[in-house]
Amino acid sequence: MTPDARAMDNLIVAPVDSNDWPDWRDELHAWRKQAWSEQGFDNAAFHLPCFDWVCDCITTHKILLWDERIYDRHAGSYRIDAYVDAFEKRFGPLDGVILWHAYPNIGFDRRNQFDFYRRMPGGLEGLRGVVDQLHQRGIRAMLDFNPWDRATRREPAPDHVALAELVGALDADGLYLDTLAEAAADLRLMLDEVKPGVVFESQSFTPLDRIADHHMSWAEVYQDATVPGVLRNAWFERRHMMHVVHRWVADHRGEMQLALMNGAGMVVWENIFGSWNGWSDRDAAWFRLWNQVRHTWSAHFSDGAWTPLAAMAPPGVYASYFEHGDVRLWVLVNRSDEWARQVPLPVSGAVASDLMAGTSLLVREGVALTDLPPRGLGAVLEDEVSASFLQGQAAVWSTLEQASGGPDVRTVAALPTGSNRSVSTPPDGMTEVDGGSWARDVSYRIRECGFYQSASAPDCQSHTLPRLHDMAAFIVEETPTPFAINRKSVTNAEFSRFLAGTGYRPRHSEAFLEDWRDGEPQSGRENHPVVWVDLEDAGAYAAWLGQRLPSEAEWQRAAELGLLEADEGAVWNWTGPQRSDGRTRFCMLKGGCDFEATGTAWYADGGLQSPAFTAKYLLMCPGLDRCGTVGFRTAVNLA
Repeated sequence: MTPDARAMDNLIVAPVDSNDWPDWRDELHAWRKQAWSEQGFDNAAFHLPCFDWVCDCITTHKILLWDERIYDRHAGSYRIDAYVDAFEKRFGPLDGVILWHAYPNIGFDRRNQFDFYRRMPGGLEGLRGVVDQLHQRGIRAMLDFNPWDRATRREPAPDHVALAELVGALDADGLYLDTLAEAAADLRLMLDEVKPGVVFESQSFTPLDRIADHHMSWAEVYQDATVPGVLRNAWFERRHMMHVVHRWVADHRGEMQLALMNGAGMVVWENIFGSWNGWSDRDAAWFRLWNQVRHTWSAHFSDGAWTPLAAMAPPGVYASYFEHGDVRLWVLVNRSDEWARQVPLPVSGAVASDLMAGTSLLVREGVALTDLPPRGLGAVLEDEVSASFLQGQAAVWSTLEQASGGPDVRTVAALPTGSNRSVSTPPDGMTEVDGGSWARDVSYRIRECGFYQSASAPDCQSHTLPRLHDMAAFIVEETPTPFAINRKSVTNAEFSRFLAGTGYRPRHSEAFLEDWRDGEPQSGRENHPVVWVDLEDAGAYAAWLGQRLPSEAEWQRAAELGLLEADEGAVWNWTGPQRSDGRTRFCMLKGGCDFEATGTAWYADGGLQSPAFTAKYLLMCPGLDRCGTVGFRTAVNLA
């Protein structure tokens, strides 16, 4: 492959024949020299003191701000220390966090991506507290930018101005560029004025002509060949931090091998927008081993001389090395499903240490011998290593054989619902619905948040993403008991009477009845459905009447029988129960609404929907759960 052709490849494939490796390495060096010249590349920004932290931002975590590991919904506050402690106990050092906020709920109403950050618990001040706590732990905070968000409420200023203001207000350290390969040039200028050392991290592969001002990027979903390849941008500029991530795979050893052989960083991402794909105990243990090596010898990977495919090993085993000063660090991967025993490595001295297994190696006649487990990783340093480091690695290594390779499965459970009280006749405003056997048609849109259960590999077209945005359907055999349900959604006037009669005030008042004025519905909207109420507010209203929220099936059965009447302004309806997998809470919405965000399939569904259609709504915090397009009906059992 010529250097010109290779410049088009994000992952540079290595020759299969080891005899071709020396010429291939020469071509790599020639290509980099030529590419630097053609691009007029200046890497000065990578050596500015304000960006020194980038080379040590090795392990990052993509956390959804409503994830129950980081947000305590009962207290209405974040638990940063507990979250970081749990992560580091399982995976080792944490360097950076992407604070994800809007998708997949954005689009249910007009709130834009900036509104989602503003409406997190405590507003921007509360979120600034999250960033401050992360900084106290030595962890960098990245915000998310969704460039496709164009159909919601527009900011008074252009997006790049709003982003710069948000970074300044939160003291953030960088922007994760969702779906983008590069940021707009004017955004770089704005950020430099706000705070020195703010990085861009592109999701897609950054073009060579923008690496000079893009310090980080994702290496997402790259399928390495059997012979390990080279990440183009990591080779082009060693201090450009690439983070390897495969969100949907069940076995993460392949991406760890890609990161190790390229001196890259990694992203741990288990909660995929509400779908849980938890790492196995085995992979988490491998990550801890890799993580400790990568951190302790960070300078080798960021500033050292990299020699890919430097030694021929037994079949299925590949070795490269990084040199820093006069110390050489070998990295190895075993592509086979069998143990690789007594793998020989040429070493220059009389001492060598196995950094993964945590042992000192015997060196004879300039050769050190090491063992690699099936699909395992190896690292050998041609030097002595502290006893404490080796002991720590050996303790983790000893767990590998017994560690489960199965995923960390989280079961979705329904949370307690409201009253099961029965009445003999339907209350005023309600209509009776008979029970009996029923084959219920369910339709929904395939989204990364999943549906009743998490999305998973069988839902995917490949190892990468689900069949996003397609419609899907199935049939559920059910036998509902007789019930009664409101013909119309609860109105502002009805909810006002509830407040007057009970003095109800929510535990957390963010966005509560946001469209009301001075504690009253706006004039002329008394008979419109009440919105800006969350499930707890709706449940309190229902309990006041001795009723409950309808289930999704009850709502649909009444609608298909033609028993539900149109509201003055269509809104989605809450249904019960809410569900949780211990990471994400959610419920199902029915009906549709007048608002619809268009222009991209990343938005949540809007518009009027058929009775069979169900939308999954992730429950975040009161200020975000309360929505301008979601109201509710109540239901009650019939004796």
